Amino acid sequence: MYLQHNAIHICFVLMRISWTFISIATLFSCQLDKDKGIDRSKFTFKTGDDTEIFFKNMRQSYYDLEENKAAKFNIFRIKSRLQRDSLPLLNPAIVINYLQDEAYILLEPNTFLQNYEPLTIQWHHTESGEAGVHQLDAMNKNNMLEFSSLLYEGIMANYQFTLPDGAPFLEDPVAREAFRITMSDYYRLTRVF
Repeated sequence: MYLQHNAIHICFVLMRISWTFISIATLFSCQLDKDKGIDRSKFTFKTGDDTEIFFKNMRQSYYDLEENKAAKFNIFRIKSRLQRDSLPLLNPAIVINYLQDEAYILLEPNTFLQNYEPLTIQWHHTESGEAGVHQLDAMNKNNMLEFSSLLYEGIMANYQFTLPDGAPFLEDPVAREAFRITMSDYYRLTRVF
């Protein structure tokens, strides 16, 4: 009886230790990018087995999945993204091409942004007074990665964004956070982080 009680106690202790490690891993996986910069020399579309496994096991549950079996790629859209046409939205999606071991950013503008071609975003940093313009001339994988990275860096620096007509852009905190998290997951998937 005594041995059976000790065995049960040891099992409970091991379960607590396991849950502690799982909780710590989950906590660190949620805030991967808070202090990291973007090193453009690391831009590549290549993924690794380890980064794909991490995404699949730790991050994929936060995304809606669209499978394109004919083309052998999957599109992941973060579940927390805003999906309305009453304000300008540009949601990044992660496209994973499993045949090529590559991942791409796909920028998906809502219908509000249909008349803004090329997409031009003005940015302003209220603390420093700096301002500038980002423009997406063509929707190819290189341009979408660069443009979304500029927006990501602006979100991290707390820039305010507007469209050329002065309409606020990426003003909603939910939209900003969904953009930030998707880009952070993409950077980890392609080893920028």
